[in-house]
Amino acid sequence: MDTTIPKYLLVEDHIRQQIRQRKITDRLPGERSLANELGFSYMTVRKAVDNLVAEGVLFRIPTKGTFVNNRQQNKSKTRTIGYFLDSSIKAGLTSPYYSLIFNALEKEAARHDYTLVYFTDSETAKLKTILGKLDGVIASCFERIEHYVQRIKDRAPVVVIDNSAADKSIPSVIIDNFNALTDTMDYLCSLGHQRIGFMTGLVDSDVGKNRLGGYQTGLTRHELPYDETLVFRGNYSFASGLEGAAYFASLAQPPSAIVCANDSMALGAMSRLHQEGYRIPEDFSIVGFDDIEVASQVIPPLTTVAAPVQEIAREAFALLRALIEEEVPQNRHIALPAKLIVRESSAAPSGGNTAAA
Repeated sequence: MDTTIPKYLLVEDHIRQQIRQRKITDRLPGERSLANELGFSYMTVRKAVDNLVAEGVLFRIPTKGTFVNNRQQNKSKTRTIGYFLDSSIKAGLTSPYYSLIFNALEKEAARHDYTLVYFTDSETAKLKTILGKLDGVIASCFERIEHYVQRIKDRAPVVVIDNSAADKSIPSVIIDNFNALTDTMDYLCSLGHQRIGFMTGLVDSDVGKNRLGGYQTGLTRHELPYDETLVFRGNYSFASGLEGAAYFASLAQPPSAIVCANDSMALGAMSRLHQEGYRIPEDFSIVGFDDIEVASQVIPPLTTVAAPVQEIAREAFALLRALIEEEVPQNRHIALPAKLIVRESSAAPSGGNTAAA
């Protein structure tokens, strides 16, 4: 067991796993027996069990013992579902992309007379209490919060978006990021671009890895070499777009086109290049990903891959509703195509990247 995690949490996770695997289906073994089995103190086990009782995972009957709360499966419906977003995404719902996701989910829920509430993992106590009030949860999943997704699953039906969960029994709705990027590369190569830069997002998730992988495969498909100097490690922020554009412009052989893993970085790149006197698309073609609202409003309007936000909301809600109604979804894992929207920030290369004097 990982000793860097508080011991009582390790005990909680052990009990949850035993319940999930149906090794414990009714009465919990005695706390002293569990302490001896796991090699922890009685007080550590008592704290873990108390927490699980408070969450409703377990319940106590005086003089009889502690039991798995199978009754929570039959709790009355509240017609309220949650949207869970990792608190390390600092902008939260104010970020252009996640505001689109939340608004689409909220409208889809309302169409079926459900209310949508937003919550994060910033307050563990709030996470515990709110789950008891929800019929189900749609969660933006990242590897770093898999343990929270599992905790949600222990209390309520859950569907993940953005990335699939490691636990493949959890239904997922994701974007086909890999093919969206290869399509983008096909488009730029068809215009005649041969040096194409890529500004990555965070590559600690399938989203980031697949967008980078699509870029690399696109190069291979068009017999172009993969050049590490043409890859800038961004973090999805406008600021990293500023930095990435300055980096690409400083190269002895700059790219003629820059693909960004999201629109915020693409907008940052356009801003910096304008400041330095470059013309878009004459000196640099710029392509983003997501099609946030401002993408069509900037000058020049941004060529971008439109995330299928409405489809994500519709499919995720349909899956969750099936789980709430204890139905078996026909397809538990859905990958949605994303469409390239060509606007004025991309064009055939003009033959040079020269800033205005």
